[in-house]
Formats: sequence, structure tokens, C-alpha cells
Amino acid sequence: MWREKLIDFVKDFEHPAWGISHFTRVYELTLKLAEMKKLDIDQDSLFAAAYLHDMSAFEPYRKKNVDHADAAAESCEDVLISIGFPSDKIDLVRDIIRTHMYYAKPSNQFESILFRDADILDFMGIIGVTRIISITGKESMAPDLKSAIGLLNNFQKTLLQKLSTDQAKEIGIKRKSEMKEFLENLSKETNKFKLL
Repeated sequence: MWREKLIDFVKDFEHPAWGISHFTRVYELTLKLAEMKKLDIDQDSLFAAAYLHDMSAFEPYRKKNVDHADAAAESCEDVLISIGFPSDKIDLVRDIIRTHMYYAKPSNQFESILFRDADILDFMGIIGVTRIISITGKESMAPDLKSAIGLLNNFQKTLLQKLSTDQAKEIGIKRKSEMKEFLENLSKETNKFKLL
């Protein structure tokens, strides 16, 4: 019952790069990583964290000068209590949310580690390219096309090393290759990005 209420709560969180599609992809990929690793994980906490981890990227939950992960970790409790989520699992949800970003220090909780890996993987490969291109000119991390390509190039070079599990690295190697091929082809077609 609480899952339906949570989906209803986030139904208006629409964005080309983060929002319900991203939440669902990261949740499903986390489950896949757990299955590959043969781990029994708390699916309730993962589901809740998946659909709330970027809530502070949206109004009215956005907090000025506060990282969206920290703001979401603080704001999620009221939402979870209001939908009847088990209160004894809220601390794990907070941990998953607080440590989900590629620049965050990884947690020591299996659910948090796998979720962080899945979120990083969603910045990689064709889906990663698509997400960054979709926010070009709309978000500060990609104010224009040259910046977006620079960010993609940086992600292609650095994100694989940020993955924690061998299972995520296996997927990451393929996704890194997809990004590299995209950037090489774009470079050829734009005179080394000069004609973007």
C-alpha cells in the first residue's frame, strides 16, 4: 500500500534526466546488481530511496546551498511516515539517499553501495549521454553544449573508478566504451568539437 502512495507522491517529479524514469531504472539496476552478487537486500528501503533520492531537485523540497542528497535525506522522513512506511527502515533509506552520488563517500551498507553503483551507472553509457544532452542549457552542470560534452568526457574517464562492486564494474566497462565511441565519433564530425 505504501508503495502506491509513494508513486503517487512522486508522480509530478518530471525532468528529462532525473525523475520517475531515472528512479525506476536505478531501482531495477540495484536489484540486478544484488542478484548478480547473490545478496539478500532490503527491497523496501531500496524502493523508498529510489523514488525519493532526488526529491530535493524539485520544488518545494529544493534547499539553497544544500546538496540535493543531504536535503532529500533530511526531508524523506516526513514523507515516509505519512505513507505508512516502516519506521525502523527510515535510517537505511536516509543512508542510501545521502551516499548515492558519485562524489559522495560510499557507505558500508550493502543497499547503499549497490544503489550508489546503480546511480553512477545511470550517468554512463548511452543512457548517461542521453541524460546529459537532455539537460543542456537547462541545468548548471551543462549550461551549453560544449560544457555538456566536457562533462560527458569527464564522466567517461572517471566514473568507472568510482564503482564499488565487481558486478557494477562489469556493466561500467561496457558503458564506458559506449561513451568513448560516442565522443570519438562526435569529435570526428565536429573537427575535435570545434564545430559544436
